[in-house]
Amino acid sequence: MNDIFHEVDQGLREETLASVWKRWQWVIYGIIAAAIVGVAVYEIMRAMRADEISKAAKIYDAAFVAGEAGDLATARARFAELENDKTGFAVLAGHMLAGVEKQLTDDPAAIEAHLQKAAAVDDGILGDLAILKIGYLKADTATLAELETTLQPLIDRNNPVSYLGTELIAAKALADGDIERARTLFESLAAKLDAPAAMQRRVGQALSTLPPREVNLDAAAPAQPAPEDAAPAQPSQAP
Repeated sequence: MNDIFHEVDQGLREETLASVWKRWQWVIYGIIAAAIVGVAVYEIMRAMRADEISKAAKIYDAAFVAGEAGDLATARARFAELENDKTGFAVLAGHMLAGVEKQLTDDPAAIEAHLQKAAAVDDGILGDLAILKIGYLKADTATLAELETTLQPLIDRNNPVSYLGTELIAAKALADGDIERARTLFESLAAKLDAPAAMQRRVGQALSTLPPREVNLDAAAPAQPAPEDAAPAQPSQAP
């Protein structure tokens, strides 16, 4: 009797599984197919990405070799092919184009344009360095306020590269005769424990050359509160 019940139960389980499989088999097949297609697409995209990087690297190498050989026009043309590159070479090309432009035309506007593109495509250290280079480019001709505006995106990041921007602004303030502004900035840099050792030495030297901070001894002293009126003396009473 038990064998009969066991066979019935087994038959019911098989029938149930067959029914479930018949109902969901195409969904399962679809999931498997989607996974296979996804892996295939990923591998294709990875291969295409590797191919793009390889092509960009060859262009960069050709531009670099041309520049080293003194063929600046060819170097500029090849680096320019990478300014809109999506593989990471755009920021490098922007820096290199700025250097080539400096040698070819020494045109500040063209140099700045290349550095602006480099800063726009990278929010890491290479982008920070592009902003810093723009600051150095403008330091002699811009006003202190204009230089601060140019370097503000870098200053806001508060990292060792931004400290160089602060140092440049402090030097500009000192050159303009704004001693106290320069002192304040140099002192803020002196307090940066992660500032490079070379910068710390420069900041220390700059602070040592500044005149002593002026103290206005003629400034009005803070008003003292008026003394309270003494209580009137009480008449002594006769014994």
